[in-house]
Amino acid sequence: MSVLLLLLLHGQGAQSIWFPWYFHRYGLEPHSARHGGRGGSGGKTPCPPGYELRSSKGPSGGGTGGKAKGPSSLCDDNPLVMQLARLYLVSPERIVLLLAQPLMLETCAEINDVLEHIESATSSCVLTDDNIYGKLRDGLSYYKTEVCDGGGEDGSNRKRCTDLNEAHNCIKELRTDMIECEAPADWYEWHNATKVCQNFNDVLDCYYTRTAMLCGLDAAKQLRSFAGDSMGRALVHKCVVNKRLPRVSDPMPNLSAASWLKSSLVPIVVVVVVVPLQLAVYLLLV
Repeated sequence: MSVLLLLLLHGQGAQSIWFPWYFHRYGLEPHSARHGGRGGSGGKTPCPPGYELRSSKGPSGGGTGGKAKGPSSLCDDNPLVMQLARLYLVSPERIVLLLAQPLMLETCAEINDVLEHIESATSSCVLTDDNIYGKLRDGLSYYKTEVCDGGGEDGSNRKRCTDLNEAHNCIKELRTDMIECEAPADWYEWHNATKVCQNFNDVLDCYYTRTAMLCGLDAAKQLRSFAGDSMGRALVHKCVVNKRLPRVSDPMPNLSAASWLKSSLVPIVVVVVVVPLQLAVYLLLV
C-alpha cells in the first residue's frame, strides 16, 4: 500500500484519482492520457467501461447552428469521485443503503452539498451518458428528489416517501442485511446486459425478503420499489424489474375486527361464568 501511495504522489499518476479497482485493472496511467493527451499512449490502451471517447459529432451542450458552442472536452472524473466518496457511494446499492443512515436530515444535507459540487465541476465540460460516475450521480439525484424532497414536485411517489420515512426506525436496523444483499464487485460495469439485470433483480429480491422479515410486507414493497427506481438510474444497461415478488410470510399481520373479536370471545365468556360461581361459593361458606 505504501508503494502505491508513493507512485500516486509521483509523476503523471498524481493527475488522476481512481477507485482501487481501476489501478488493479488499468494501471497508473491517467485517463486523460488515453486519448492522446500529454505523455499519453494515443488511445492504444483500452478505456474502462464508461470512458470511451465519443465522436466529436455528438452533442456539444448548446446551440443548434453549424458552429455550436459548448463544452468540448471530457470532464475530469476526479471531482465526481471525491464527492461521491464523501457518501461512500461506490455502487448502485450504496444509494439504497443511504436509507439506513441514522440521521436522515443530516444525510440529505450532505447529499445536497455533494450534488451541488458535482454540478459546479461538470458545468463546463462533457459528462458522457455512459460514464459510471455520472450514472451514480443520477441515482443520487433521484434519491434526493424522492426521499429528501418528499417524492418530487408532481407528488406521484409521495406515499412511498411517507411510508419509507415512517419505517425508518426499522429500516436503519437493516444496514448489515442490505450490505449482505449487494452483488459481486463491479457487477454494474459488465458488458453482458443479461447478467447485469439478473444481479439487479437478485439484489431487489434480497432487499424485499430481508425487509419483510423485520419490518413487514408494506415496508418491503416500498423499499423494493424505490431500490428498483434509484439503482436503475445508476446503471448503463436498462433493466426491467421483475413483477413477481419472493414469497415471504408477513411477521406482523394486521388484525381485523372480526379476528380480534373471535380471539377475545372465549376469555369474555369465561369471566362471565366464573365470577358468579365464585360468588355462590363465598355465600355458602358465610
